[in-house]
Amino acid sequence: MSGIQSEISRLGHKDPRTRRKAVRALFDFNSEIALEGFIPLLEDKDSWFRSKAIDAHRKWAKTEDDLLALVNRPDIETKRIAAELLENIEAPEIAKKLLRENDNTTRSFAAKALASEEELHSTMALDEHHSVRVIAAEFSKDQALISTLIEDLHSTVRRAAIATAVEEGMELKEETIEKAMSSSDPSLRALTASLCVLKGGEMLRRACSDSNPKVRNMIAETLREKVEQVDDRIQLVAKYAPSIIVRWLRSNHEEAANELRWSLIENIEIDSRTRSKLLEQMLSKTDIDQKRVIKLTEDESPLVRLAANNLSASISELKGEDI
Repeated sequence: MSGIQSEISRLGHKDPRTRRKAVRALFDFNSEIALEGFIPLLEDKDSWFRSKAIDAHRKWAKTEDDLLALVNRPDIETKRIAAELLENIEAPEIAKKLLRENDNTTRSFAAKALASEEELHSTMALDEHHSVRVIAAEFSKDQALISTLIEDLHSTVRRAAIATAVEEGMELKEETIEKAMSSSDPSLRALTASLCVLKGGEMLRRACSDSNPKVRNMIAETLREKVEQVDDRIQLVAKYAPSIIVRWLRSNHEEAANELRWSLIENIEIDSRTRSKLLEQMLSKTDIDQKRVIKLTEDESPLVRLAANNLSASISELKGEDI
């Protein structure tokens, strides 16, 4: 301990070489006790000593009090360091102070540290920089605020707001959803499509009409995660976007799902690729109406005929019949 105190005292020595040796010695000791000795170096004329003072704070700062020297400095670079350190130091009052700074990066770090402070989300939502607004979009539970952020000028904020609305199961107005689905940003439309699945009805039909792969993949993924049985939403997607429902039916072989599958397979207005994929889903099954399969071996589509013949052969093989 005496060795550390001795080196701390040398930080104030007139000879720069002595001070440099003290700095290196204290970093070798690696004791947070040394931090107090580096505070005066934040104002040193020599940039090397100032940088070492910053390094000392990065290394040993652990409490709100440890950040005060950085926050009280007039230069924004030092305040920014304090804001960065908030990631590992719980210091809400300092974070609130830094949230009022002019520097975007500083406010962004401060906002992250205050993400759970619901009463501050409205302030964050009005910030001039998207990196602060996005924190409100990600963490707010206020439906009205999230609805506003869905219409934000920055795509990152819009996507975060929609993702929050989906995660929290928010009942957004159809007008808000409609605006999001009209966006030129396919990633935003995809996230909104997930909401449309939960809502069903006309909003889901609108989402099904979007040809972008991101949107269609999101509809399929949300159906798999949120819908277990055939309901109005499944029927609607099957009607307006049968290629999407193929994925939901892949792992579902309950009676209602099987009947839906057959209704799509036997619908000649649906594209051949979708119909053949639905037939392929039954390859490992034996409890299948073979008469329906045999009829499809004479279908106009070569793809459907091939899939039907393969299925017929598979059934016979599984039952131990001669092919």
